[in-house]
Amino acid sequence: MSESIELLKSLIRIPSVNPVYGGAGELQVQGFVENWLSERGIAYRLQEVFPGRNNVVARIGPVDKQAILIEAHMDTVGVEGWAMGAPFEPVEKDGRLYGRGACDTKASLTTFLLLAESLAERESELKHALLFAATVDEESQQQGAFKLSEWVDEMNVGAALTGEPTRSEVVTKHKGACRYSIEASGKAAHGSTPELGENAIYKIARIAEKLNRCGVLMSQEESLPFIERGSLNVGKIGGGIGFNIVPDNCSIELDRRLGVHEAIESVREGIDFIVNSESGVSVSSFLERPALNTENGHWFPQALEASARKHGVAEGFREVAFMTNGVAYSSVGVPTVVFGPGDIAQAHKTDEHIELGEIERSLAILKGLFLDE
Repeated sequence: MSESIELLKSLIRIPSVNPVYGGAGELQVQGFVENWLSERGIAYRLQEVFPGRNNVVARIGPVDKQAILIEAHMDTVGVEGWAMGAPFEPVEKDGRLYGRGACDTKASLTTFLLLAESLAERESELKHALLFAATVDEESQQQGAFKLSEWVDEMNVGAALTGEPTRSEVVTKHKGACRYSIEASGKAAHGSTPELGENAIYKIARIAEKLNRCGVLMSQEESLPFIERGSLNVGKIGGGIGFNIVPDNCSIELDRRLGVHEAIESVREGIDFIVNSESGVSVSSFLERPALNTENGHWFPQALEASARKHGVAEGFREVAFMTNGVAYSSVGVPTVVFGPGDIAQAHKTDEHIELGEIERSLAILKGLFLDE
């Protein structure tokens, strides 16, 4: 068994489901990362994000050189409906490794730990310092990454890479994400006399129809490139008590993706306009994150893409719809890319897996950033 697969299997075996999915969080993986670094003589710092949930950060290399931040999150989504045996017992089959987090994103964490180990052994040869980080809470509100962004000046960070499954291709642009809860209040009444009540479900139904029309219009903006086009999805609804009661409450949860030139403020104003078309309806924000829009011509993506091409990755840069921790670092002015082993198509799936050999390729590409090889 290769070192990378053995390490990835060890990480998969440690449940780190984000608390929003009913899990206990990242503490056990945090402890594993701490021990792994300590055993290799790599000094690290903890950064508290929530009680018992900390980022793990290690700087390797000359203090007089700018660092490249290489970061992966430790949390995963839940395991409901898992289809490949036990979700935390990795299964190797037909050239793939299955398990929760195998792709998103313990493969990146494995790669970055092995990178830290390799660079620590050749510290005097590094072209850039490495700032390794393992963060919490990516699968919810990205609080770990935004907390870490407070350290980039202190740590002299000149560029950042967040680990997500990109098949070792370099992502420089991705859409932003805003998530809102919309709640309608009505007046309860007996189902036999609905005229005496105020049906909250009907209010939400009218709101949802208007949102749907907005989403359709966005999807039809064919003059805009994909990365500039927003999207909208109502993903959850709840309300009412039973057949014979006029419901006095109903709510929906909305996911609004932002094109790279859309401003959060204008998106929020558009949602507010629709919500205000009904009385007794309010909206609250769960998450508002901008898009990632790194210039392809910056030295950092150029250098990473050149290294990727040397290892057989297709030329050029990718633009994707999914959101990442990268916006935390770009929001404080750090040029940021998304990169890592695995395919995003497998993220959050009930048979999540990664192709064997992908970690080694990503690791070789990253070593090319720091070393003359």
